[in-house]
Amino acid sequence: MTPTPEALKAWKSEEARQTQILAEAIDAAIQGTAKQFDAPMINALCGALVTVQAAVLSSVADPRNRKELRKAMERSLPRALAEAIARGNGHCQTVVIGAPRQ
Repeated sequence: MTPTPEALKAWKSEEARQTQILAEAIDAAIQGTAKQFDAPMINALCGALVTVQAAVLSSVADPRNRKELRKAMERSLPRALAEAIARGNGHCQTVVIGAPRQ
């Protein structure tokens, strides 16, 4: 059964609404938790985000559905990155320890 254009539009709208709410909640949690550290490590943040992504993906029992969700996540990353850069979404300082300077 193919969804009607109206149903698809409504679904996309609800997905965008929930995405925004969850993104704001996750960002607030990250900002609040980062205050516990003198210098929050972006590598640790990225590692935590990957761990959570893996947990979400592993909760999808059907391998085909899990693969499609993973593909959808991979497809959405470039656009999300471009939008965040366009908004001027903060700046992080990278500190390299024990590596030669370039």
